[in-house]
Amino acid sequence: MVAEPWIHRMRIQVGSNLKHSTTAAAASAAGELKAPPENTIGILSFEVASSMSKAVHLYKSLSPSEVSRLRSEVFRSQAVRHLVSGDESHLLKLVAAEKLEELNRVAAVVSRLGKRCTELALVGFEHVYADLLASRAAAAKLDLSAKDMEAAVKRMERYVASTATLYAELEVLGDLEHGAKKLQLGQKQQLQLQQEEALRAYNQKIQCRRHELKHLREVSLWNQTHDKIVGLMSRAVCTIYARIRLVFGQPLDPPARPPPPAAASALNPCGSTPVRLFGECLSFTSSAPSDEEEEEEGELLRSLIPATAAAAAGPSTVGGSALALHYANVIIIIEKLLRYPHLVGEEARDDLYQMLPTSLRLTLRVNLRAYGKDLAIYDGAVAHDWKGKLEKILAWLSPMAHNMIRWQTERNNFEQQQHHQIVSKVNILLLQTLHFADRVKTEAAICELLVGLNYICRYEHQQNALLDCASSVDFDHCVDWQL
Repeated sequence: MVAEPWIHRMRIQVGSNLKHSTTAAAASAAGELKAPPENTIGILSFEVASSMSKAVHLYKSLSPSEVSRLRSEVFRSQAVRHLVSGDESHLLKLVAAEKLEELNRVAAVVSRLGKRCTELALVGFEHVYADLLASRAAAAKLDLSAKDMEAAVKRMERYVASTATLYAELEVLGDLEHGAKKLQLGQKQQLQLQQEEALRAYNQKIQCRRHELKHLREVSLWNQTHDKIVGLMSRAVCTIYARIRLVFGQPLDPPARPPPPAAASALNPCGSTPVRLFGECLSFTSSAPSDEEEEEEGELLRSLIPATAAAAAGPSTVGGSALALHYANVIIIIEKLLRYPHLVGEEARDDLYQMLPTSLRLTLRVNLRAYGKDLAIYDGAVAHDWKGKLEKILAWLSPMAHNMIRWQTERNNFEQQQHHQIVSKVNILLLQTLHFADRVKTEAAICELLVGLNYICRYEHQQNALLDCASSVDFDHCVDWQL
């Protein structure tokens, strides 16, 4: 299924983090953390909460106010216009592709969870979503009204918050039970009384935590059924897709098989409830798919994620050259070195030079020779001008570098299912990073930063040498050297 390797890694991650807490609690006499009833979300709560949070975050990013900010601030920023494009229609396509990629990731999780449902219509959500992308089903017939979607968003936010709290409480309970076990194993005869008192305190805290966990399991995703949660998230996914279409137009033309003869009728039969809605759509599109059709639908969904924003950067871009993170680090290092140029030695400059790709090294070498030819004395006024110029460049280039690091960190945390990332916090588009930046223009800016940094550092070292010389005994010789 879609993103199966990633899901497998998540299971290992979550299973490792919760092993000692869930196992110990399940074995307890009170049975407070025993396995949830059949067909409930259970241990998958944390993966589902992360995807649910991503869906909420994505929906809110498509609000009229956010779209207005996108057009008025992001598209008009100096960095985007200079390094990416000044064509708003092109920028809209890039944003639409990224939004759809995020939705595809959520839909992949919902599709996999749908396989565990008892309602056949929810089991087939994978095919409904594939039909949406291939324009074989009408998004307007599958989405929620604005009022209903707002209610669904609030409901999902409550699930996410309670599930995040549940995760934190499980970790605390695990630590407490681990501490209690250590006390039991480490009792010594001369300290037995103190150990027993400490153990009683631990046990009291454990009982309190178990009572809290019982409530959290009821209100979080843990004890909710697959049918209930998939029904909620599937309608949300369809609504978000309809919103993407409304804001950006057709964002992606995915590969699709020729529609069946009855496809024209599939645009209108949807019912009012999620189960009937998906069931009727399936009956007109892919209600009884053959093995070959199943594989084709699965192949379509598997192709969605790499086919959108992650691969949309052309070979002339920094991201298309696989240099986005590398150049982001180079820019951030230059930014730090510029704060303390008098402390930058030859070794630091050499290390920075070794970080550069061969093409950029050659360009830098030519620029340094052209600028520094026959230069023996470095002028303070020139160094001051260079500093002002570099600060102006970094004012628009540095945020893109930092955004690149933050975007990658957010994506890694989401894919690895870190518990503190159940709630998505970073609202950065690839457009605001170096991913889509023109490589030639980006390298030209970095080269100018390096030339200016080189001059400033050499000027600072020259001034330090003069101060050392002035403090020496041979002052007359120092004056002759300066002249």
